[in-house]
Amino acid sequence: MLDATARRVLLEAARDSIEQSVLSGARAPFPTSEFSAPLTECRSTFVTLMLRERLRGCCGRLEPERPLIEDVWHNAYAAGFEDPRFDPLAAHELSGLQIEVSILTPLERLDVHSPSELLAALTPGRHGLVLGSGGTRVTFIPHVWEGIPDAAIFVRELRRKAGWPDQGWQTDLEAWRFDVEAFSSPGVTP
Repeated sequence: MLDATARRVLLEAARDSIEQSVLSGARAPFPTSEFSAPLTECRSTFVTLMLRERLRGCCGRLEPERPLIEDVWHNAYAAGFEDPRFDPLAAHELSGLQIEVSILTPLERLDVHSPSELLAALTPGRHGLVLGSGGTRVTFIPHVWEGIPDAAIFVRELRRKAGWPDQGWQTDLEAWRFDVEAFSSPGVTP
């Protein structure tokens, strides 16, 4: 668990990445600053943007490939400008934009061979889920449980996200679960 100062620094970095990019019209470069040890550990994150209580963007990485603060910086930009479900953020949307940072635990491979075994391995509200089959991987972070509190529906919607049939079990299906440490900022006027 990160302390309050580290959480604040990450949320500020996410907001700075977005605001600088909106104002300059281009991806803002990652700052060359010294950061505390917890912020420089190699971790994977997702950044979720909410505007007026509606999803406005969410991007991240499942595997840790860069320092925590750098991952948040880049994922904040991606959530604001590269999420294919949304148009890029505009300056007028910065007011009230809420940012949530989710720091993932390492993926835990599940030894499951049926839908019922998969459902039994999930704790609603706690676990994120990754499903993989045929070269496609899809994920829901735990935040999704807020809108889908039922495990069977959660899995069904994740399968739909991948473009697979709602139900069934592919012979090559793989599953991983993970936990997150999530924290958010209230929407503020820049």
